[in-house]
Amino acid sequence: MFPPIFQFRSLGLAVLTVLLCMPAVLMAQESGPLVDLLVRKGLINDQEAEEIRAELVKEFTSNVPAGKLNLNSALSEFKLSGDIRLRHQVETQAPQNGAVSNERVRERFRFRFNGDAVLQKGWGAGFAFETAPASDSGNQTFQDGGSDYGLYLSRAYLSYQPNANWMFVGGKQRNPIYTTDLAWDSDINPQGVSEVFRHFLAGKDTLEFRALQSIVDDRAESGFGPGSRDAWQFLQQVVYTRWFGGDAIGNQSNSFILAPGYSIYNQSLLDGLDNETAFNGSTRGLSLLTFAGEVNWANVAGAGTQFKVYWDGSYNFEAQRRVRQVYGLSGANKDAYAWLVGMGYAYGSGKVQGDYSLRLDYRRIGLGAIDPNTSDSDFAFGNLNQQGIKLAGSYNLTDFANLNVTYFYTKDIRETLFQSSVAKLDRSQTLQFDVVVKF
Repeated sequence: MFPPIFQFRSLGLAVLTVLLCMPAVLMAQESGPLVDLLVRKGLINDQEAEEIRAELVKEFTSNVPAGKLNLNSALSEFKLSGDIRLRHQVETQAPQNGAVSNERVRERFRFRFNGDAVLQKGWGAGFAFETAPASDSGNQTFQDGGSDYGLYLSRAYLSYQPNANWMFVGGKQRNPIYTTDLAWDSDINPQGVSEVFRHFLAGKDTLEFRALQSIVDDRAESGFGPGSRDAWQFLQQVVYTRWFGGDAIGNQSNSFILAPGYSIYNQSLLDGLDNETAFNGSTRGLSLLTFAGEVNWANVAGAGTQFKVYWDGSYNFEAQRRVRQVYGLSGANKDAYAWLVGMGYAYGSGKVQGDYSLRLDYRRIGLGAIDPNTSDSDFAFGNLNQQGIKLAGSYNLTDFANLNVTYFYTKDIRETLFQSSVAKLDRSQTLQFDVVVKF
């Protein structure tokens, strides 16, 4: 019997040999996750992984016919992906203190194209393009007699991962904060610098410390006071993931996540924002304590099924200042709380034909509770002082095509309360039918 370490090294060498014998295109597409798995299992170290990736890239480039594809030798992986979504949307908005409801039917589409590169020595880079310039929506309504539509840069970032614990990202990037769409619209890609430290606990458990310094608006530093300071948002979060229970062969398959956090702005001014319900004005009065999480139970009704309960909450320590001084409602209640609770059931992971999922949540958003520039633009069209439900279903027509249906119903919390920018809605309904094809 060989010593265990010799067995591990032999296995790593065997896997490398298999990888090098794979067809070039297949090797480029599939080798990255296999190498990462070897590192996680301790069969090879980070340095050996880099050497394997470099050798695979070298093998790939030497086997691709000249003039077909030329990849930089620093690349370990390069992934191109995207999706096209067609949407039929029916919506009704009843303005606050108004007698007439605004009804609208829209035919819309969204196009996204992404490129993500894994480079040697822990470096990475990526980009993304999408239709529509708003930060919280890539949707484009079909209009204007068939005119062509623009394409906008929605991500451009650099990353550095010196080891398995640390990750640093700079630029316009995917949101590193664990959250729901109560506080953050899933379309928003914040811009700035983020840091994540992951501490590995027993088994698959992890404890993460995440931070984001997001530059929201640039201003000329030509004078004094808030109007001459760049607008920054600072977010910090702890994310604890615990696995428990077990399946038929002993693997821990259930999990829960706890993610308390805190965010604050410096004192500045915002202008030029064009999201769904943009607030252009002072950043004062946003000091938010947040708490998001979820519990997942696997195989609840047979193999591949999953049930989850999820939640999110926000309390603004400076809500009274926000409501009365920034929003100009001197006699209004501060309404410092926002919260969401939901549940979901799924069969499969949403990547295979026949997979499906259902989700239902209820949320309440007080006038002074959250930042209207980051909250979900679909729920109550981004308005504050709203409560209601979101019901969503998805079905995989094929491995790459989904049919989605989403319904929102919202109503005001405090009747007759009106603020011209962020609380101008009495009630609303939205129904969305989507067909999404991923590539």
